Amino acid sequence: MDNTDNYFVERVENVSYANGVFRVTFGAQEEDGEPNSVVRLMIPANQLSPILQGMANAAKDIDKKVQARIGALATDDDAAGSAKAADKKKAALEGKK
Repeated sequence: MDNTDNYFVERVENVSYANGVFRVTFGAQEEDGEPNSVVRLMIPANQLSPILQGMANAAKDIDKKVQARIGALATDDDAAGSAKAADKKKAALEGKK
């Protein structure tokens, strides 16, 4: 069973450092437009770089997957468009006979 808490965040509100720990506060916009602090991560200084690198790598992997999916959809659309164009050309040629 997954007991992980989930938080919706839209921005980094604050980053501070004290006693070997980075404190990163994330926030979200309330319905009335006011910002609201949602969660604060407390990251040991020696772990900040690997965590940021891990997030950057994950973002790159997700981007690659999205771009591949977009490319596959475009290829499918191009193939469908080419088939329709070929059908129209064939119909036009048959109509001239």
